Amino acid sequence: MSVDIYVVMRNNSELGDITLKNFWLAALKIFKEYGIEVYVMPLVSPDTSNSGKDVFVVINGFEVPIRTLLTIDEAVDIILKYISVAKDKEEDVYALGIYVDRDDRLENAALA
Repeated sequence: MSVDIYVVMRNNSELGDITLKNFWLAALKIFKEYGIEVYVMPLVSPDTSNSGKDVFVVINGFEVPIRTLLTIDEAVDIILKYISVAKDKEEDVYALGIYVDRDDRLENAALA
């Protein structure tokens, strides 16, 4: 089993940086103790207004707001809580492609 976790934060956010580090260390702890592969990926917003606010993590499709600094054990608890929650239904993923004829103009394009 593997889980993707996205840490979404504003640029230059100290809370976001520490949250990212703690969730990464929590992922290592979960792998060592439970054998669950947890991949932590940062998503940084370049918007510097409200710097340091609006840090949240996305686990198994659930957004979890982070308002205060979490310890590694608290991060482990949050991860284990949300990976055990099953979604009601699987969402279909559709890919949209575009085919452009040789003249590189979109007026002759067709959806694939």
